[in-house]
Amino acid sequence: MRVKKDEKKNSRYNCNPTGKGGFGDRPEDINYAGRPDNENSFMYWMNYFKSLTVEEFKLWEDVVPEGERTMAANLAYFRVSKAHNNLDEFREVADRTEGKAPQSLDFTSGGKPIPILDYVKTTGENDNPIKD
Repeated sequence: MRVKKDEKKNSRYNCNPTGKGGFGDRPEDINYAGRPDNENSFMYWMNYFKSLTVEEFKLWEDVVPEGERTMAANLAYFRVSKAHNNLDEFREVADRTEGKAPQSLDFTSGGKPIPILDYVKTTGENDNPIKD
């Protein structure tokens, strides 16, 4: 059974009968790029703090009051400041901002190359290969 257009408009299917709200009423909230603003991006702030001089980095906490900081900026600041004296924190900061270092794998067996097996189609009876 199909619902008529007028019935559907007034029924439980229409959660916003007035049609108000959304980006039509608040176009300033549209994020066309689909990415978070820099103020909300942890990666942005980590890269920002890495690019500061040591003097600028030390002054940032005093110059920017807590009421103007985002949590992402605050967390990134303390993460980068800990990385100065802690090797694990340094690795984490470097991995997040520079990317993980490539790691090579050794596919050998006791120093000898692993042989590549040739798979042969069989009939299943006495494992005789199928002739094409």
